[in-house]
Amino acid sequence: SPYISQGCRSVLFRQRACIGDTIKRIPSITLSMSSTSGPSFCEKCGTPTQLQIPEGDERERHVCGDPSCGHIAYQNPKVVVGAIATYQDKVLLCQRNIEPCKGKWGYCQGFLELGETSRQGAARETWEEAGVTVDPSKLELLAIYNLAGMQIQLIYRVELENDTFEAGHESSDVKFVSWDEIPWEELAFATVEWGLEHARDMKDVATPAVQERTKLITEDGKWEVEEG
Repeated sequence: SPYISQGCRSVLFRQRACIGDTIKRIPSITLSMSSTSGPSFCEKCGTPTQLQIPEGDERERHVCGDPSCGHIAYQNPKVVVGAIATYQDKVLLCQRNIEPCKGKWGYCQGFLELGETSRQGAARETWEEAGVTVDPSKLELLAIYNLAGMQIQLIYRVELENDTFEAGHESSDVKFVSWDEIPWEELAFATVEWGLEHARDMKDVATPAVQERTKLITEDGKWEVEEG
């Protein structure tokens, strides 16, 4: 599941009014978030790590406590890939069978795996969650969502050749719905609504405009949203 940093839709949509505002990012908050997620023990030798700023760096990192090793554990944003799949003007939705937001709806998406391109990852997630085979070369980039430096989402669109599907273990239900039938109040995450709205707006456009949207942390520690 790709949602370690989002939380469910009901929480995030309180920030809707902030879209388009100029948001101030606070470096100390960003650094704190990145530094607390590292390993407690060295990934190379097993020695307990220490939180410190390595020479020549500007951020705190988890560094091996053994000077003879000195391994630095760099923590980087996770990459999420997804596909909004359609067939004859209907969109494929999956009902989540896992937490967070179990029972809520969304399109197929998940973490990119090692050795995959982003298109290959989106195609794999579509197969795993909905039993739908997608040719990665036919995926068109639709949206890029940045979540406060913790997660980057690449969302594609694709028109399917048929409407066959089979729910995977992470999905309790899978179905095609018309755009008017999308359960907007039952979607799992804010990014899911963003992606579906943009896909709907771009459905008759041959080459879709790529939507870019960013969620940031403000000075008082709250999530806010801005375009780009």
